[in-house]
Amino acid sequence: MRVAVIDDESIFRMQLKMMVERVSANKAIPIEVEEFASGPDFISVLSERRFDIVFMDIFMPGMDGIETSKKLRQKTERTFLIFMTASDGHYPDAFSLHAFDYVTKPFNLERIDQVLTEVIEHTPMDETFIKVSTGSLEERIYLKDIISVTTDGHYLEINKSDDGSTRVRLTSGEFLQMTGSDKRFLMINRGIIINMDFIDYVDNGDVHMDDKTVFPISARKVSEISQQIKDYQFSTR
Repeated sequence: MRVAVIDDESIFRMQLKMMVERVSANKAIPIEVEEFASGPDFISVLSERRFDIVFMDIFMPGMDGIETSKKLRQKTERTFLIFMTASDGHYPDAFSLHAFDYVTKPFNLERIDQVLTEVIEHTPMDETFIKVSTGSLEERIYLKDIISVTTDGHYLEINKSDDGSTRVRLTSGEFLQMTGSDKRFLMINRGIIINMDFIDYVDNGDVHMDDKTVFPISARKVSEISQQIKDYQFSTR
């Protein structure tokens, strides 16, 4: 997830950024935070990138938070907009702009955790992603595009639905932690993780995937894992 914090006071930007990053670490959900000191600074980057969540201060010199949010809404209705202020006098304006929530200053970690948890619950799973390092570059991989993950020495091969793959230096456990324990991903054998959305069928202890790859289920856990797959498939019908 990408989060923008717009506030003309650096102390509040810094505090909120630290709290969001703390929640991100606690929930094992990748969240990238970017700070902006004014409305025009924020609006100027919207043609280049999209933000999932925007924390918007209402009282700012020049272009205030309400005006900035109107310009944001001209570009997108999908962003979760959360207003920040020391008073509650702008509720009508806030909610006419489809604000998701309203937080008052000074912030506390419990309140920020609550707001982010509610946003995450409202976020479609297809929008979630992980960010991995490949050499000197960072790559964003949407979870919905991952078919399987296999171990190769100290590396993982992340196989994707576009017929490509990404090789990263991670363990299986670290990958699962990065996904926030997303229920789509199941470790069926040592070093083999599959996305159950891409299962074609299960036969004789083997999982056949939509991309024609076949993976063996751990011999000791065939019944248990087969049942987990059935339960998942039933829950997503």
